[in-house]
This record gives sequence, C-alpha cells and structure tokens, in this order.
Amino acid sequence: MRLPRTVLTLTALLLLTACAAGEPGAAPTTSAPAGGTGGGPGGGGEPTAPAEPAAPALPASCAAIELVTGARIASVDLATCLTDYIRAAGSGRFESRLEGQVSDQRWALVDGGLYAVGSRNGEPSVAVTPDTGWLFTDGTWVQADPGGSSEQMRAADGVDGYRTTSEPGMTYAMIAVAPGFTVGERAEVELADGTTTSLWPIRADGPFQPIPAIPATTTELVVWTDVPGPTARLDVTGTAVDGTGQTTTGTSTTFYEDWGQGVDLAEIEELVGVPLPRP
Repeated sequence: MRLPRTVLTLTALLLLTACAAGEPGAAPTTSAPAGGTGGGPGGGGEPTAPAEPAAPALPASCAAIELVTGARIASVDLATCLTDYIRAAGSGRFESRLEGQVSDQRWALVDGGLYAVGSRNGEPSVAVTPDTGWLFTDGTWVQADPGGSSEQMRAADGVDGYRTTSEPGMTYAMIAVAPGFTVGERAEVELADGTTTSLWPIRADGPFQPIPAIPATTTELVVWTDVPGPTARLDVTGTAVDGTGQTTTGTSTTFYEDWGQGVDLAEIEELVGVPLPRP
C-alpha cells in the first residue's frame, strides 16, 4: 500500500529533525580497543578491562546556557551549543520511534569523516562513509553509484540524503530557525530502556518550518537534557498539509546515548574491506 503524500512528507520532516539533532560533526572515535591480555607490567594475570572513555567536555557555547525554569534561550545560541557538542563528542547512537517504526543509528567521525550504520526495526538499512555508502535491499548491501544500475542509483540517492542529514550544519539550520526556546520545569521522563530520569525540557516557543523545501511545520519541539549539550531525548510533533487541504500530524521520539563513548562499526569495516582509520 502506498502512503499518502502528506504522510510521506511528515515522516521526512520528523526523521530529518531526529537525525539532524543527533548526528556528528567533527573529530572522534570508533569502537573502543579491546582490553589488554596482561594483568600488569609482566603481562600475566587476568585480562584488564578497558577504561571507560571520559565524557566529552562541554563547549563554551553550552556552558553559557543556564537551565532554570522560565529561562529564555535564543535559537542561534541553542543551535550553536548542540552543534558544538556534537563536534566535541564525535560519536554516539540514537534510536528514533515514529508511527510504530524504530530506527537506530551508530555514528562516529574518523579523521574528520562521517561513518554511520543505520537499522530499521532491527534490520540493517544503510551504511555510509565519507565518500561512499550502501543501502540494504532484499537481503543484500547495494553500493551507491550514481552512474550504475537502477538499484545503485537509488542507493546513491538514499545515501546522499542520509549523509546530508548527518552534517552538523543541518542541526544548526533546523534549530536556528525556531522562534526561540524556553526552559520548563525539570520533570521525570522515560528513556529508551523504559526507565525514567529527571531532565530539563527546552521547548520551542512556537511552530516553525525547519526546511523550506518540505511543506511541513514543526508544531512542537522539546529537547530533554540534564545539562546543555548532550541531548538525552527529543520530542518532535509535526503537521503536513497537501494541496487538497488534507492534514496529517505525527510525533517522533528520539533517544540519544553513548555520546563520545565509541561505537561498533564492524559492518562498515566489512563492507570497505579494511579496518577504519583510527584518530
């Protein structure tokens, strides 16, 4: 069954917002290296567990934002903070839930280039590197090639779009056009694993159209965070109206985890055929 255009438009808006708020922008890490086999200087004893990576330092642009109930935050200031933190973290993972669908992405920046693996409802869907990518189609990976077969050309379109939403400039552009943000009262909210935690809601002050090319409006956007920068949860409600006046409304919830902690990108290493470069 083909979805109505308004549903497709709305889905694009909500997914773009989720991706843009959680994708990378600069230097970082891939999977954490395996722990050493030695238990000390002599190499004997039990294996040593790898140390936990330190949490990314908050950029100055985030430290300047005060989270107190009723505080107003300029859109440009929030956009700058979120983008700078993405760059500082350099790796992470997010899970987005929309209309019964669950999308997951692991991403990292290596030598300034984006590497990301996405899945949908537990099945692989896309893998991108700085200069190529693959779509998972009918049980197999199809490499993007704008001059190749019809499947390869479709893969090229999908990979290019996926990579574009992962650029930090997209995060900045989509948040900066909001009419401003206000901090609400700290509240208990649910996380991806079903547990709850206390977070600050940073809520857009009104509706806005984040992408001029997409005829849809974000009617509500809430960034949930403990401190400015490392977003924990993002709630986005959007509305799309087609040429006949038909309106479709939907809400996506995205959970962000593992900021700067390194992620497993073994699928990309297998597709590329060589280990990823390390910082």
